[in-house]
Amino acid sequence: MEKAAYRWKSIPVAMAGIAAVLMVPLLPDYAVTLATSIIIYSIYVTSANLLTGYTGLVSLGQAMFWGSGAYVVAILTTRAHVTNLYLIALICLVTVVLLSAFFGALALRVKRLYFMIVTFAFGHVVWCIAMYPMQRITFGYDGIKDIARPYLGFSLSTASGVSFYYFVVMVAAICFFGMRLVINSPFGHALVGIRDNEHRMMALGYNTYLYKYISYMLSAVIAGTAGALFAYFNGYVNPSELHWLWSGDALMMMFIGGVGTFWGPLWGALAYTGLRYWLSSYTMYWFGIEGIIFICVVLFFRGGIAGFVGNLRRRLSGGSTEGR
Repeated sequence: MEKAAYRWKSIPVAMAGIAAVLMVPLLPDYAVTLATSIIIYSIYVTSANLLTGYTGLVSLGQAMFWGSGAYVVAILTTRAHVTNLYLIALICLVTVVLLSAFFGALALRVKRLYFMIVTFAFGHVVWCIAMYPMQRITFGYDGIKDIARPYLGFSLSTASGVSFYYFVVMVAAICFFGMRLVINSPFGHALVGIRDNEHRMMALGYNTYLYKYISYMLSAVIAGTAGALFAYFNGYVNPSELHWLWSGDALMMMFIGGVGTFWGPLWGALAYTGLRYWLSSYTMYWFGIEGIIFICVVLFFRGGIAGFVGNLRRRLSGGSTEGR
């Protein structure tokens, strides 16, 4: 009964969110661009949230999947002159799956802090390869520019900012819906069990390595999808998309939004991007202020923005609610 009541109370919130998404194109072009970047970042943070928030694996290598997806799009569209979006998406998917299958098989041999260090090392190796041995293809620090927006077929173009915004919203809806299915499935419940007590799950007969391996690959696919969207959105890609610092930014957005919460990635991307644009317009030391805000969130708001909003809704409703 409580779940049913909670779902009914969530309908107005969902309707308000849909209305806000549909009203964004009515705003100035700058706001549409900002909203598009926030949605792309939220997809990226969702990948880190699946791995860290639901599986308990803290990774500093998510950027190598984001950057791999971005570079596949950039190379195919500018060097190979491939215009078929669906072929590019397939190649991007295969590339990210193969990378995650290889690196995941090695990284998951260790746990906790060692896993984080190993993923950091793998990410740095991929960044170095893109910077030096593959410089003729990636153009090093100069990067790859003039990436054209995708053509969807059926006379549907994403050349304008508004049409591309709707395209990103559609992809994000698919990713979030898929994420919802995963975390509410027996597989998702098993991941949470592994996060909370892996030894107990092993005693119950679960192959925890396989579950973590699949979770690692799923998170890589989501990160690669976000990276591919970013390449189309930005029209330019350079090796910084592969750098471990961008993996750290994903963790920062995840903690600000709320670790292990469904809407945490969206809240985190919104707060992170909004603060960055707002603070940078007032001071050149915006990065330091952003760091102080992050420290305060970790110390005083352990549940992040999503946790704060959830607690506020529970207090207003006068009872406890399940789900986030």
